[in-house]
Amino acid sequence: MRYLLATIISLSALVLSGCFGSDNDRPRQQAPVAINYTAFVKAQLATSGDTRDSVPINDTRFIFRDLNNPNAYDDVLAAEK
Repeated sequence: MRYLLATIISLSALVLSGCFGSDNDRPRQQAPVAINYTAFVKAQLATSGDTRDSVPINDTRFIFRDLNNPNAYDDVLAAEK
């Protein structure tokens, strides 16, 4: 839910930022939307494979919400019993 809210707020900010300025302004380079690092890694682990294409991340800005959470990946890394 937080990811959806953050995405909506980011997109709203981008739309509103285009409403101000004059015709003489140079086009502004838009900042990339921040991605939740934990969610990104979990998605990559879920789709891992030997024949999968690599994912470009050079221009990606990550948010580290689980920085102090030692259990952040327990649901995907837990050994099957």
